[in-house]
Amino acid sequence: MRQWLTLTGLGVAVWAVPTLFFLLFGDWVVLQVGDPYFGSSLFLLEMLSFLLLIGLALIVRLRLWPERGSATRFGFMATVIGLLLNTFSIWNRDSVFPSFSEGQHHAYTLWMTLAYMLTLVVPAIVDRLVKEQAKPEAAEQPVVPAPSAEETIEESDPTSHPAQP
Repeated sequence: MRQWLTLTGLGVAVWAVPTLFFLLFGDWVVLQVGDPYFGSSLFLLEMLSFLLLIGLALIVRLRLWPERGSATRFGFMATVIGLLLNTFSIWNRDSVFPSFSEGQHHAYTLWMTLAYMLTLVVPAIVDRLVKEQAKPEAAEQPVVPAPSAEETIEESDPTSHPAQP
């Protein structure tokens, strides 16, 4: 239960941080779809999203819950919550982003769609790439090989050992 509440909070944060970023800096970073530098702007925004998602997925996987699948659960939860909240912000786009033009609304929607695709894919890939950590109990116990069948027979048969002078 605690994990799901934390993942829900992270999902809300994954939605809130970019929304606030675009509220504050959207006029400067979101170009209209027909602008000559639209592709470069979109690429840089998606790369920033990609790097932030790698960092968040690593924090979830390595620090919060080291078990396999935790980063993937984070990605699913963040996507569900973010898409639900963005539905309302796009529905009321004129009051949420009042300074955006119609072309900037389209560009924001395009960025958002690609960013949530990354939110599904990147944590799942991070989950696969991070190796399982060895348990501390297993590392403390020395591994002693089991004796072979010949060694067992030699030890139990007193005639197989040569007599010492």
